[in-house]
Amino acid sequence: MTDNLTVATHIFDHSKKLGDAYEKVMQPLCKKLDMPQTALDVLMFLANNPGFDTAGDICRYRNIKAALVSFHVEKLVEAGFIERRAVEGDRRKCRLVCTEKAEPVIEEGRQMQKKFAHKLVEGFSEEDMEHFRKCLHIVSGNIDNILKGCL
Repeated sequence: MTDNLTVATHIFDHSKKLGDAYEKVMQPLCKKLDMPQTALDVLMFLANNPGFDTAGDICRYRNIKAALVSFHVEKLVEAGFIERRAVEGDRRKCRLVCTEKAEPVIEEGRQMQKKFAHKLVEGFSEEDMEHFRKCLHIVSGNIDNILKGCL
């Protein structure tokens, strides 16, 4: 039986590999648009996560530093892909909203994400997928507990 340290090491190693593979899949769209990967990540996050539409949400859920988010948001605004909208009742916050100009980019990005997701689980049976989802849910909860300081 494999020990827990080995399993944890494999998970950590594969998390980096997963990110690298995702970037490789999205690279043609980045090149086509002359857009950095992080900017595309910001745009796709906003498109795919309704209700999570502030710079703080992007920082928190995509684990991107605030200065980097701010830089890429500004570039996306300048390019006309997103716009800022005031948050009623909180002058310090603004919502980031994808524009009509961003729609074809988002659609192409989603198609690439779907192909990536399909390729990632290629060869899994439905039973395998159900078990995998359960394992991911448990690991995710454990990661949340570690982040809360419950080791």
